[in-house]
Amino acid sequence: MSTTEVTQALRHGGLGRARFFPRVRGVADSLLTGGLAFYVLFVLVHTVLAVTTDGVSVQDFVELGLICIPYGVLIIRWRLESWLVGVLAFCLLGSIWVNVWTLPLDRPVGGYQAWPFGAVTFVLLGFTLAGRYSEAWLILLGAAGIAIGWSASSGLGVGPGIELVDRHFATLLVGTLLANSYRRSNRAFLASQESERRARAAEEAAAARAGARRGAAEAVLEQAGPMLQAIADGRPMTAVDRRELLVLEGALRDQIRAPGLLQGRLPEVVGAARRRGVNVLLVDEAALDRRTGEQAADWLARRIERITGDRFVGRVRSTMEGLVLTAVDDAGSETATLPHAVSPARPASAGRNR
Repeated sequence: MSTTEVTQALRHGGLGRARFFPRVRGVADSLLTGGLAFYVLFVLVHTVLAVTTDGVSVQDFVELGLICIPYGVLIIRWRLESWLVGVLAFCLLGSIWVNVWTLPLDRPVGGYQAWPFGAVTFVLLGFTLAGRYSEAWLILLGAAGIAIGWSASSGLGVGPGIELVDRHFATLLVGTLLANSYRRSNRAFLASQESERRARAAEEAAAARAGARRGAAEAVLEQAGPMLQAIADGRPMTAVDRRELLVLEGALRDQIRAPGLLQGRLPEVVGAARRRGVNVLLVDEAALDRRTGEQAADWLARRIERITGDRFVGRVRSTMEGLVLTAVDDAGSETATLPHAVSPARPASAGRNR
């Protein structure tokens, strides 16, 4: 599992979805990501503390299990649902409960006899990195309540209980501040990456549109080559030649005003109409993509083929409902709407006004 896979898994809910335990060839790569290595180190350190502090007992392994389970969950699941937070809190507070009732009453708590408090605080740092700040502090307050309740009910007063947890509040405070700073920096970094990606996509799209327009303009100029050569040679212009010049002028104008509509058979239909003397104007105000452009072009082509007058205006604009197509000729106007997500069939609605 590569570092990129780990990053994507963290964004989508945890390492468990990204094959956290990879095949043999990916073990070294997985260790480099840190998750498994941190977990193994965490378990080894606290196992040593559990078995060397005051002998070995069943309670030590119970405490160890109740603490290592939540830490393992944090390794493989970055997003914590509310029910899961409750289960992890029960495990952590359970380890504190087991620990305090095994502490000596006839002498001060010394060495690492209260090691679960430090281990629980370390796990709570993982809660803060997951954005569960309130839950982390509530769990630590719960641990403090258990410690103070134990010392008070044992006749020791509240002092020994406070001493068990006071320094861990400072640790969690520093961890909370660092986690909050890290999360804000990470959000800013991701936002910057997304902004750069969008800027690159916009630049590429603009370059593609400019290239398409250049290519279309060159195609029009290539069509105009014979007429331009005739003008250069001084050949007298006939009525047909003048009409063809108007057709070429209109084609060049279409490349500027409605490049997204020049698909399918619409350019040929428009050219034929202009040769018949029809004044055709196309306007694209929606920045059509290829699929919607084909549908809009086909709809307009069918309207142009039906006109009997000498004027036609085809317009496409974008609204909240979808793309609105308008065809206006001497006989009246007609509109249709293409939803933003539409099958390649026909426009969803159409109507004609006279």
